[in-house]
Amino acid sequence: HICCFSEYLFKMAGKAYLDMEKLASKSISELKRIKDTYGMNLFVDCTPINIGRNIDLLKKISKESGVHIVCSTGFYYTDEPVLYNMSEEKLAECIVTDAKETNAGIIKAAVENETISSFNEKLLKVTALAQQKLGLPVVLHTNANNKNGLAAVKILLKNGVRPECITVGHLSDTEDIDYITEIANYGCFIGLDRLYNDTSEDYINKKLRVIQKLCEQGFKNRIILSHDEQFFNGFESNPQIKETTRFDYVFKYILPRLEKEIADQIIRKNPIKMLTEGGLK
Repeated sequence: HICCFSEYLFKMAGKAYLDMEKLASKSISELKRIKDTYGMNLFVDCTPINIGRNIDLLKKISKESGVHIVCSTGFYYTDEPVLYNMSEEKLAECIVTDAKETNAGIIKAAVENETISSFNEKLLKVTALAQQKLGLPVVLHTNANNKNGLAAVKILLKNGVRPECITVGHLSDTEDIDYITEIANYGCFIGLDRLYNDTSEDYINKKLRVIQKLCEQGFKNRIILSHDEQFFNGFESNPQIKETTRFDYVFKYILPRLEKEIADQIIRKNPIKMLTEGGLK
């Protein structure tokens, strides 16, 4: 993410809550640095509509940093009255309209609690309806600790989404290889996309072991590696634009320890495969 924030609070508090100009400046300089240092040319921003996706901000940052930014459409799991009251078909049409107007490249969906509520299921059905009209990949926020990703995947599949169009996110929060493999066996992409700034050998080796086991089982072309990081998180107790981020982490601590061919597959080929198998051209 570039940022996640409450648009309601931003309208109420303005710069006291989020200095948008400062955020843009910080994001541009950091993306430039990461591009120059590591050759990162593509940034997939997984921020859905209802937690602060800002198209004008993303356009400005992309243009001035020289890094291509793929934006999201779709809804987070946050409960809002309009999402309860509007029909699945109308909400899906809202996503379709938004995606076409913004040139979105992915649809974001999310489940957090262990039990998939009827509201969660409704939003997953909305996602499926929109996905079939747009042909875009779905990136799914899940909670690996309570293993709710599998249930969410089954709902998407039941409603017509092909497995290769689904990336199950945040599976790096667990070392339960059986759970991850069960999802991978459906044909989904495996989002090892929540890496923290832990530079201990124990933490790094745990993450490497999961990657290596998945590769040994034949899933190296399904692994997506990333951070779940942002320059501003407006949902913290004291939201501030970050002076430093962990967007370097994968490049510094994970990729150099992988075989070159595997590293190239994961960081270069798989993201493009994920985007294009879902329909992005």
